Amino acid sequence: MNKLGKKLSISISIAVICIITFSVLLNKYFLPKYYLYKMKGNIEHVTEALGKMDKKEFLNAVPEFERKYHVTIVYEGTKEDINDFNEALREKLYRKQVTLNKFWVTPETLKKVENGQKVNKLYDQGKLKSSFLTSYINKDHMFVLVGLSIAHFNDAAKVINTLYIYVLAIAVVIILLLVWLLTKKMTDPLKKLKEVSEEISRLKFKKVNVRTNDEIEELAESINIMSDKLKQAHEDLLTKNENLKTFMADINHELKTPLSVIQIYAQGLKDGLDDGTYIDTILKQTSNISLLIEDLLNYSRIEKAVFTYERFQLLELFRECLSKYDLECKKKQIHVTVSNKVKGEVWVEADKNKFEMVFNNLISNAIKYTQNQKIDISFSESDDKVLFTIQNGADIDGQKIEKIWEPFYVIEASRNKNISGTGLGLAIVKSILERHHLKFGVKHSEGNILFYIYFNRVP
Repeated sequence: MNKLGKKLSISISIAVICIITFSVLLNKYFLPKYYLYKMKGNIEHVTEALGKMDKKEFLNAVPEFERKYHVTIVYEGTKEDINDFNEALREKLYRKQVTLNKFWVTPETLKKVENGQKVNKLYDQGKLKSSFLTSYINKDHMFVLVGLSIAHFNDAAKVINTLYIYVLAIAVVIILLLVWLLTKKMTDPLKKLKEVSEEISRLKFKKVNVRTNDEIEELAESINIMSDKLKQAHEDLLTKNENLKTFMADINHELKTPLSVIQIYAQGLKDGLDDGTYIDTILKQTSNISLLIEDLLNYSRIEKAVFTYERFQLLELFRECLSKYDLECKKKQIHVTVSNKVKGEVWVEADKNKFEMVFNNLISNAIKYTQNQKIDISFSESDDKVLFTIQNGADIDGQKIEKIWEPFYVIEASRNKNISGTGLGLAIVKSILERHHLKFGVKHSEGNILFYIYFNRVP
């Protein structure tokens, strides 16, 4: 038997033994006294009722009381000879099938009754294994006896207690059998759950099939769900670790390349080889490093930043952001179209500085990755919200498109500075939009990539 079965068997057996032991002690010590107490109560009730009746009512009520309360009622006038008096009572009891080998009314008892007192007596019948409980009252100068035969309860208690012992032995055997069957039914699925848990702890995300229609089945379902989620989390962690390695390699490259250029041109300045462009080149490379560091700091700060909400015009903020890229678009010959189908002004309540970062990242991302020199931007109404979209040509694997939100995902693995990046810009966008509880996403079709955001409009 398993550990759980042993515990249940011992616990239940102890409980049964305690209950039966208590019953045995109750039968032996308390039940006889309680039985006598109840019988005395019955006789008390009968004598009180008879005592309130007149003689005629009394004589008529005797048969009914004897039948209803299972008592024996006899009455006799007082006699001068106490022996004759007792013989007369014995004779009347005998006629009612009550045979006593120990019964005697003493003169003292008779005198008390004649004086109006009620007297109770218990006569032990010895070998008859019974007692005769009596109550004497005086009724219109008649001596009235109300009696009740009581079997000795000790012998009956012994028989009952012996039976209890047999019952206890049989009960313990049945309990052990039932507990073994029950615990086997319980522990078999628990054993499966334990094995699966051990496999999960070894990063082998298995499932268990348990059908018990109880809490154990619910636990199995929870473990299966946990296994799936841990598997997904483990896979995501492995993917992020790989992305982190790629990201660190990219950061190393992005920092190492401009630093190498700065070092070479600084050495050229030292050797007097400057043709008038060295300082500009060094400044450009240091600017690239600053932008990269700023991007890293923005991403680390955005996760912990406390947002400050204010009411502002969304289209006005976007136009300000877009105007910063006019020269870059003209230089790269990128055609930008903006379509506004929204009626009236668009007011929103959000962190204005954070939304400026969102627009800047999306616009710069579109400029950086467009492959057809076109960027299409639109604002339109969608129910009670404002839909913003920005689209540019891009050749991207549609199955991997959702990964571009990940902080360490790089769209293009090449080292071409005009294409590749750290992948932090869109991660910053995602974090800001999630903190604002806005619906957003990305789509890819027919060589175009489109980002969309649903803004909550306020009056």
